[in-house]
Amino acid sequence: MTTTIQKWGNSQGIRIPKFILEAVHWNGNERLVVSAENDKIIIERAEKRKNIKELFADFQGEYTPAEMDWGEPVGEEIW
Repeated sequence: MTTTIQKWGNSQGIRIPKFILEAVHWNGNERLVVSAENDKIIIERAEKRKNIKELFADFQGEYTPAEMDWGEPVGEEIW
């Protein structure tokens, strides 16, 4: 199958046919990682973002909350 790069607003893009999306089990709302390697564009599904419980599921230590000094305001921050 061949396709053409087309201008869309200030960007350019290609359309991915439905049968290809179905073959990789992707839908229209997938988060993707796009990279280039050896004159090829590689499109991969992004890893699902973990929530805080998943990120610390294997943590065996003890948590002690501590305050952090971020320094004096330098702009129009509200403290």
